[in-house]
Amino acid sequence: MKPLQTLQKSLSYGRCALFFSRVSRQYLSGFSSSDGTLLVFYDSAFLYLDSRYYEMAIIAQKEGRVPEEITVKPFVFRKEFTDFCDDGTVKEALFEEKEVSVWHLSRLKAAYPKIAFSPLGDIVENCRIVKSEGEIRRLRASQELSEAAFSYILPRLKMGRTEMEIAAELEFFMKKNGAAEPSFPTICVSGARTSLPHGTPSEKPLEEGDFVTMDFGCMLDGYASDMTRTVCLGRASDEKKAVYDTVLRAQLAAIGKVSAGIVGKEVDAAARDVITSAGYGAYFGHSTGHGVGLCVHEAPSFSPSEERVIPAGACLSVEPGIYLPGKFGVRIEDLVVVRENGRENLNRSTKELLELS
Repeated sequence: MKPLQTLQKSLSYGRCALFFSRVSRQYLSGFSSSDGTLLVFYDSAFLYLDSRYYEMAIIAQKEGRVPEEITVKPFVFRKEFTDFCDDGTVKEALFEEKEVSVWHLSRLKAAYPKIAFSPLGDIVENCRIVKSEGEIRRLRASQELSEAAFSYILPRLKMGRTEMEIAAELEFFMKKNGAAEPSFPTICVSGARTSLPHGTPSEKPLEEGDFVTMDFGCMLDGYASDMTRTVCLGRASDEKKAVYDTVLRAQLAAIGKVSAGIVGKEVDAAARDVITSAGYGAYFGHSTGHGVGLCVHEAPSFSPSEERVIPAGACLSVEPGIYLPGKFGVRIEDLVVVRENGRENLNRSTKELLELS
């Protein structure tokens, strides 16, 4: 069943659902815009857009990218919603509590005092967890573009180049080859700065013996990618090799646990146990993975607190790491689609420790 139909089955006469967030509007209508409102009833749906997007949405609908059951309208939402409230069509409006601020909600209540506003719950979020095969194709293509960027940058990792230069080249390559934008600010850190899991690229030049960690991805056809590789400029020390090997073993152990029906925290434990057994448990502070789709961070997760059963069709990162303050860090990340009897790894790039000359 399509997500819009699933949502409509939860509604009844007098109840509607309002969507103001870009991601939910895109997921339910197939059209992405920075502004707009999607109004959904049990038997109909209306997408209200201003002059920046209205014609684009009409074209998208003619091309089959916006479902025919959605009526695209110019931005007359306030007038029409007032009419719906006045004639009794709307008695209760459901909203996404994670996407509507206290200020916005207070404005809605003041503008439409005749109706009740209630939280929608996790209906849409739960639908988004399970990707269709069409969505998985888009995720795979996005990840393939990120992998192409990694192959492109490897021979360009030279001593004297700065972290900021490398991050910029990764982003330029992805945009030049079709990406709309990075899926998050690109991370490129080197040397002692690789102990910063989300370090911001700096003017630090790459130096002999440095580990270089690159965490990056792109938005392609509406879907995100996310991957991390750690490489070494020159020969790696025995300590660096040992830490790298531990992170790789942890990642492979976690990926090996992925299958439909697994509880999220069990995958996290598979990685964490390897790292803890090697004596580095105190240096792995983040979750093993997170969902990826229309957003680069979404439900579900591979974390110590994730009690949800992970269904077939979910797509998550697997990215354990070890970070030794003031020395160096290592993270390795792939995107994995959960399948009924295992998993599909969307990454093909090598995970052997590369020692670049």
